[in-house]
Amino acid sequence: MSISRTLSLLVAGIYVFIACFGGEAVEDFAGVLAVALLLGLGCIWFGDELGEGLTGARFGLISSPSPGWAVKFTGWVIILGLPLAVFILKKYVF
Repeated sequence: MSISRTLSLLVAGIYVFIACFGGEAVEDFAGVLAVALLLGLGCIWFGDELGEGLTGARFGLISSPSPGWAVKFTGWVIILGLPLAVFILKKYVF
């Protein structure tokens, strides 16, 4: 197992722990955490396959394969950035 997969699994475990034992303060973030985990872990774990596989007639806007590192980086941005953005927006805007 690669370091990226291990670290992403650790981050996901921390998110699940916080979601389970965080109390009422985290209830608003449960959906965001679920989306971040599903999309982020999928991109991190299967970045090379997703970068090569999502081209062609079904996905007309994507005409060439994406590099696997770019898909994995996007997964890290999702898994770390989305919950942080929602937390900041919830705390300071809404």
